[in-house]
Amino acid sequence: MARVILEQVSKRFGDVKAVDSLNLDIRDKEFVTLVGPSGCGKTTTLRLIAGLEKVTDGAIYFDDQVVSHLPANHRDIAMVFQSYALYPHMKVYDNISFALRMMKIPRDEIDRRVQWAATMLGIDPLLERKPRELSGGQRQRVALGRAIVREPACFLLDEPLSNLD
Repeated sequence: MARVILEQVSKRFGDVKAVDSLNLDIRDKEFVTLVGPSGCGKTTTLRLIAGLEKVTDGAIYFDDQVVSHLPANHRDIAMVFQSYALYPHMKVYDNISFALRMMKIPRDEIDRRVQWAATMLGIDPLLERKPRELSGGQRQRVALGRAIVREPACFLLDEPLSNLD
């Protein structure tokens, strides 16, 4: 994906406008930060791009293709949530590799990607632990690892630095 474009995007929840006529053009390899007070629509905007919320008005494009109607699993996006969204019953290795297993990636490739991400994030000694045994920063790095191993076209990070230790 070379570009993400939001064109007059709005999202309403009942009578509440969470996002109002947002225009945004993010080019390939750009790093963009949404900054604003709590409740201003930053997370909702990320969820709209990811396909986790439906756009009320406007359109979202990836390159020149309208994707506003596409479900999240057809957008090639990895989102890291502020709450980590880890599977509590799974070990770190299984949390990181889960999407790859669902994609039916060969086991040796899964192992390679998980080891690479875990080493890069400094969590390789934690691969056999469960999320409840980790600090907030370690959980955040597991969530980042889970996104990285998928090698998506786009990463969306919601409060990625809030719990790092």
